[in-house]
Order: sequence, then structure tokens, then C-alpha cells
Amino acid sequence: MTWSCGPLDLDDARTSPIGALPPPVVIALVRAAAASAAYDGPPPPAGAATVVPGRRTVIKVQHRRHETLSVLTALERIRVRSGLPAPALLACGELDLDGGPYWWTVLARATGVHGGPGDRLAERQRRVGALLRRWHDTVPATGYRLDDPGAAALFFGEIRMRDRPAALRLVAALDRACRGAPMSAIHGDLAVGHNVLFCGGRPSAVLDPGAVQVGPPMVDLAWSVAVDLGLGGTIHDAVDGYGCGRVDTGLLHRLLPLMAQRRYVDVVAQRCADEAARLAAWLVAHDVEPPSCARPD
Repeated sequence: MTWSCGPLDLDDARTSPIGALPPPVVIALVRAAAASAAYDGPPPPAGAATVVPGRRTVIKVQHRRHETLSVLTALERIRVRSGLPAPALLACGELDLDGGPYWWTVLARATGVHGGPGDRLAERQRRVGALLRRWHDTVPATGYRLDDPGAAALFFGEIRMRDRPAALRLVAALDRACRGAPMSAIHGDLAVGHNVLFCGGRPSAVLDPGAVQVGPPMVDLAWSVAVDLGLGGTIHDAVDGYGCGRVDTGLLHRLLPLMAQRRYVDVVAQRCADEAARLAAWLVAHDVEPPSCARPD
């Protein structure tokens, strides 16, 4: 069955809060995960790290209020049923703290390295493009949809925290671009520079899908391109990997400025100066003003 994108929610009244959890909550979640029989590492260090490696396992806990355990349990079902590379979910649980419940997990420790700039970037972009197409083709389209109440503003959550009117303008532009477009399962947060590990040029593990699980596949591809433009990547390599005949070029190019603005705010906040400069140059070259709400945290 083919789904079409309906009107997006142009308000944010029903959008989940996205702020970070208080450090004491994160520490309690890590301690709960470390007490699981599935965890094989030493006692976790003091502090509020949200990812703690063991020997063959890793603890990952919730660190933003909008994150849901259902996204990770869905990734486990996808891993088992489709064979897409992802770390196995070994144990999970929830704690009722500070307005919770909030979740913790113990995962199999994945092999590979994070992607970045360099001579393998083009090859890795093509591989990620192919991986996205496989996700869109094989994963069932179930879960939180882009046209569900509150979903679209969540997609621009970082900008929403800094400049709500700017975020809602981007939501309106996303609505104009996506309304009526076919929808599929989407990862929501995958690029060479984000949420995938590599062994050489080959993706070895997909990590952390986004909160929105169903949307136009070109939203996924546009976000992937936007992230990798900051590394020096190209539109061409991502499209080549995805399959030129499968790409809605018009929709992709309408979405790219929106995704590039979203990513620009992220990398400025993370003090990634080279990525911010590349994205700012791309936006200016496409007659888009870089978001004024971007500032280092």
C-alpha cells in the first residue's frame, strides 16, 4: 500500500518537548543499565555520559525528552526481519523519574568507525544512498508519521528551541514541498557523517533512527545530503548510490535548503566550524540566508 503525505501540522502545540534530561536522571539510567546481566563492562564512570562502552556491549540511555524506547525496539525488529546492519538490542528497561518514564538499553557493541571527510567520502555517500533506498523498500511503513500531529515541528526541534517562528516557517515550507508525496518508512537521521559506522567503505552498523518513522523518502535523502555537504560531500554521489531513476529530483531540490538550514544550526551549536562554513557557503550560493538563530552552545 502506498501512503501519501497529508497536510502537516503547522503549529507546535502538540509537539513533544525536546530538551535534555537532567544529569541526575541520566546517571540513574546508566546505573540501571549497568546492573543488567546483559552489560559486560566495568562500573560506569561518574558523570552523565549517555553512551558507556563495555567489552562487547554498550549502554545507551535516553538523553532528550522526546526520545522513545519504541524507536529502538522497532530497530531491533528491523534488524531481525530485514537483515539491515544494526547492533542487537540485548536488554532494556524504564525508570519513573522526574516526569518519566525514561529508558535505558544495553546493545551489542558494533564494529566500525564513524564517517567523515576524506578520500572515502564519495564511496561512502554512494553506500549510504543505497542503504537508504533499501530501508525505504524493505522496512514496513509503521510508526510516527511526518503528517501526524506535532511531528513536523519535532523535525526542526533544534531550531524550534532557539527561534520558534523560524521553525514554524520551515514547517510551512516542508508542508508545501511534501503534501501529496508518496511516503515510506524512513530512518530520519542517516548520513555518512551521522548514525552509521563503516568498515572501509562498507556500512557495518546503522544507529539511532529519528523520531519520525514514516515520511517521503526524499526527506531522508535530502537530510543525508545536507549532513554530508558539511563534510565536503556532493548531491551527485548520494543520488548515484540511491539510484537516479528512483529520485524525485524536484522534491529533493525543494527539500535541500530546508535540511541544510536545519543542519547548519546543529553544527554551529556543536562548534564544527568547517562544516558550518561549507553549509553557509552552500546556502548563500542557493540564495538562502543561513539561520540567524544559530549560535554556539
